[in-house]
Amino acid sequence: MSESTSSEANLQAEPRRRRRRAGGLVPPEVLPGPAPPATQEHPSPPRRGGHGQWYSSWGLSPAFRIYVFLGSILALIAFLLYSESLIRQAKEQERNRVYLFARLHAFAVSPLASGEQAAFIFQEVINNPNSDFPIIITNHRGEITDWRGADLPAPGDLGPEARQQLQVAMEVMDAANPPVAFVYHSEAVGYCYWDEDRFIITDNAEELEKRVLVEWVGRDLPARGDTSRAARQQVLDTARRLEAAGRRGTFRVSTESFCHLYYGAAGFVVTDGQGVARAWAGRELPALRDTSTAALAQVEAVRRQVALLNERQDFKIPGEMYIHYGDSALVRRVSQAPLWFIGVVVLFALVGYLGLRNIRRSEQRSIWVGMAKETAHQLGTPLSSLSGWLELIRGEVANAVQAGDRERAARLDQMLGEMSKDLGRLNQIASRFSQIGSVPELKPGDVGAVLEETVNYFKSRGSQFGRHRVELVLEALPPVSINSELLGWAFENLFKNAVDAMGGKPGAIRIRAGLRPEGDAVRISFCDEGRGIAPENIERVFQPGFSTKKRGWGLGLTFVRRIVEEYHKGKISIVHSSPGEGTTFELLLPVK
Repeated sequence: MSESTSSEANLQAEPRRRRRRAGGLVPPEVLPGPAPPATQEHPSPPRRGGHGQWYSSWGLSPAFRIYVFLGSILALIAFLLYSESLIRQAKEQERNRVYLFARLHAFAVSPLASGEQAAFIFQEVINNPNSDFPIIITNHRGEITDWRGADLPAPGDLGPEARQQLQVAMEVMDAANPPVAFVYHSEAVGYCYWDEDRFIITDNAEELEKRVLVEWVGRDLPARGDTSRAARQQVLDTARRLEAAGRRGTFRVSTESFCHLYYGAAGFVVTDGQGVARAWAGRELPALRDTSTAALAQVEAVRRQVALLNERQDFKIPGEMYIHYGDSALVRRVSQAPLWFIGVVVLFALVGYLGLRNIRRSEQRSIWVGMAKETAHQLGTPLSSLSGWLELIRGEVANAVQAGDRERAARLDQMLGEMSKDLGRLNQIASRFSQIGSVPELKPGDVGAVLEETVNYFKSRGSQFGRHRVELVLEALPPVSINSELLGWAFENLFKNAVDAMGGKPGAIRIRAGLRPEGDAVRISFCDEGRGIAPENIERVFQPGFSTKKRGWGLGLTFVRRIVEEYHKGKISIVHSSPGEGTTFELLLPVK
């Protein structure tokens, strides 16, 4: 056997040996052909063991994450409860401080305090600038007598706006802290209006209309406890008539205990809790200033006389003052701490959510990039093998020409041409996959030429991709910075998406490319007459993994969006879609 015959036999046997090898065809080293795309090796990661595996299992355990989440919630609740407890204690201490302030204030103005004691209390306590809580002091009639503190009017300002501001501040204070009552004077002056079967007791306000009605009983008077405006006016009118008839008396009694009133036609007698007469008035009674034994005996006689006619009445002249106080600056700052804490927690939760979302997106992109590069790597081996097979077929064509079988040589040459085109296409696809995850190189190019090449390729394979009418309209376009391979891939995906939407039914696929009226971008539209997209799915079509096809991976439009928006800084959107009427995708590529 000659050397040439042996070589041919070896070449013919080589394909059979390659078919028996696992993992696909291995290209013969001696056969020329295009080199496979450059890829990086992916060594398997080292195995974790021991403590690393234990830590990883805890960190990735769903139960552990649940425990961490529940623990964080419990810690947050515990912190809020602890903060509330501190705020409550601070408010209680502040209230005790204000109560002590009120007691010292009352003591300083009472007869029990000496001049030195009163001066010391006013200097060190009442007028102490370190007392930063706002205070409003009112009498038993609700009249504001004094105030101090931040956010309050200047001392002595009793204008209408200042009164309104003080009234609003006092309502806010009382809603948060109950006012503290104290006795400013141990005795108070009151008025008694009386006749034989009725009486009225008021405090000593200068004007009758402003006086506080303490007690009233008798003919033509409303029921006791009736505080309506009509009842008050009725009592005041009666008091005015009795005063005009000379039936009003003045008395001074203790504000710390109840007193007793005896009244009748002969006059009235007021005694303290121990039964000692403190005030009296009437035609059968001596002057109030007369405290002789005979005068007191006469008062006692009248008291017993009227006690037989009318029931004894008990009353207490109001003399309390009230301190309305707000929270100090420290309490206000501490009260805001939980709100700030919750705000910080919400901010961290938002940042964590965005971080996890970005991590997940990064993981998804890494998966897609890895899949794309692995696909390019896997395509490289059969592509090199196919290149070898093409060289073998070219050798057969040369043999057929030498043997004079020109018809067979023509058929083989035609098949070689189509296979070479498909092989070039496969090499282009492998190159596209290998560029995913890296920064593509953009060069000024003709978008119309890339569109036309894509459409012509699918038109020549109409039996495979459907025999739909394709209308391509290309206007005059300026050069655009593009990566032809990736942009052609995006056009192919959109074209295939339009073909799939047609579902084998007759119709047209309209592709149009032109410059926007603003001149800032090239606008490309893909319009089909297919089944359309449901309204609820329009926002999801670009999400990875979403597909309405039974065997779709949901990555085609995701890659298109990434190629257009991330690589080419353009924009892709669905400008129209209606079920049963078709869908229109629009791409905008900026003109630089």
